[in-house]
Amino acid sequence: MQESVIQWPLGLDIKDLVGAGVTAIVARLDAVVKFFGPSELHFFEREKLIYQRLGRDHNGIVRYFGILENAIILQFASQTSIRQYVARQKHVPLSLRLRWVEQLFDAVRFIHSRSVLHGDISCNNVFLDDNLDVKLGDFAGSAIDDLPPPLSHHTTHQLPAEDTPNRNESFAPEQTSYNKKTSAKPKKELNNHQKSPTYHQTPYPNRQAGTLTTNKSTRS
Repeated sequence: MQESVIQWPLGLDIKDLVGAGVTAIVARLDAVVKFFGPSELHFFEREKLIYQRLGRDHNGIVRYFGILENAIILQFASQTSIRQYVARQKHVPLSLRLRWVEQLFDAVRFIHSRSVLHGDISCNNVFLDDNLDVKLGDFAGSAIDDLPPPLSHHTTHQLPAEDTPNRNESFAPEQTSYNKKTSAKPKKELNNHQKSPTYHQTPYPNRQAGTLTTNKSTRS
């Protein structure tokens, strides 16, 4: 008699197990379902492809459980996005903000190692779990391998007068960290010529040698 082996689904851990029998495994999900309209199925296909590529090898990525018709089943971020969380709080400790920055940079390094460029990193798509740890998500507008992104960076998360995707991808987490520290969008009122010198004077994190420090220079 041929032995039947039940494959453990992608995105689930042993802690999700409710029970198991001869024919099936039962697991409990703390999940949301992200639906796509008929005219946006290319975004669905792109996000599905990327979540499948990323797998569950990094804790800083929203967990992917699979698909349901034209929808993606994802981990529920109980504390919503960083932007929403900060808006609800009277005070967010600097230590927590710095932890978010470090976790976000680590998540970005991971997706780059899998040939994925996020393309739209901001406080709106960096989510928080029960432990207030960062979960990077929303890959519908991302690039993978030689496939270009369907969407471009948000204008406040793009290098002024720059069109290079790799440079913008590296710049976006720094803008996100600026948002976390100031709870505001950076210099939206400035045009590109005004932004360039000002950005270099902003105290962004220093990522040299893989460490996270803060530049001490300030604007005059």
